[in-house]
Amino acid sequence: MMKVEFTLCLSDGTLVDKTEAGEVMDFEPGDGQWFPALEKCVLSVPMGETMQFLLSPEDAFGYPDPSQVHWLDRADLGDIEPMVNDIVEFNLPNGDAVAARVLVVESDRVQCDFSHPLAGQELILEVKRVD
Repeated sequence: MMKVEFTLCLSDGTLVDKTEAGEVMDFEPGDGQWFPALEKCVLSVPMGETMQFLLSPEDAFGYPDPSQVHWLDRADLGDIEPMVNDIVEFNLPNGDAVAARVLVVESDRVQCDFSHPLAGQELILEVKRVD
């Protein structure tokens, strides 16, 4: 088990996630919490050091998948007034939630991309290994 502080940003600097000030995250290699490229980055950081990594879409969340683009009835969105590029969340019958990016809004339907919201993005990971 390792303890790390991290910041994950888009390549333009937009914050995606981070540990809060004074907070550390327990990191157990191989537990599936982070995908392999992120694990490899974390494992390469020497104790007490901070390193920054640029992750390509291939090493991060991949690229948007055209098979994940679907048209939905506007009624499926409930009271939400969707706008292009909004991220909306849908509850599945099994209780899980899934997010989608709104691509097109028409009067009676909406086109959504259910690819991971970070698909196609370069990411910057900064990691400090604390323990």
